[in-house]
Amino acid sequence: YRRLDDPNNAEFLTSLARGMIPRELSEEARQNSDGDTPEVMVGLVDRRGEEYDPERHGKQDSTGGGSGASGFQSFSGEGQSLGATSSAAAGSAAASSSGGGVIDPSDAGTPRELNASLPSTSIAIRLLTGKRLVVKVNLDSPVSELGQHIGSQAGTDPYVLTSGYPPSTISDLGKSVEEAGLKGAQVVLKKA
Repeated sequence: YRRLDDPNNAEFLTSLARGMIPRELSEEARQNSDGDTPEVMVGLVDRRGEEYDPERHGKQDSTGGGSGASGFQSFSGEGQSLGATSSAAAGSAAASSSGGGVIDPSDAGTPRELNASLPSTSIAIRLLTGKRLVVKVNLDSPVSELGQHIGSQAGTDPYVLTSGYPPSTISDLGKSVEEAGLKGAQVVLKKA
């Protein structure tokens, strides 16, 4: 709470009125940022028509809310990200079956060895960087194994595999390479 008639608040309130970040907030934001551009969010509520009540606005309890009379409680929940992949604990197979074909490079794992006694194919993979990678896999291998062959070469961002013309996303990573129609195919990575 900032009183309009208090001279100590004049600079702060003038900065807000001009649409600028008050000096004390920009200094605090610089101290809290990790080299990135500091972000400052300020919310204003016009309560000029109300009489100031120091009991209501003066103290803050340990939960971050005001005194019990105000009923205010700061957000203490948990956020969700749209398009987020499953947790690493669920494993890459679970993430691939429920995540719509999204592969998280941190969950890649190690691919199984090529079984020379079974039919195999070579698949050309175009990475996010434009680099080309050729992978040899058995036809009965799951499509998710391509993500294991790619591993950290894809970077750190989650991605999807696309193939065909026009390119379509391969959403069922549990299918075999043969079932997915990837025998001798070109696969292109796209950011998820």
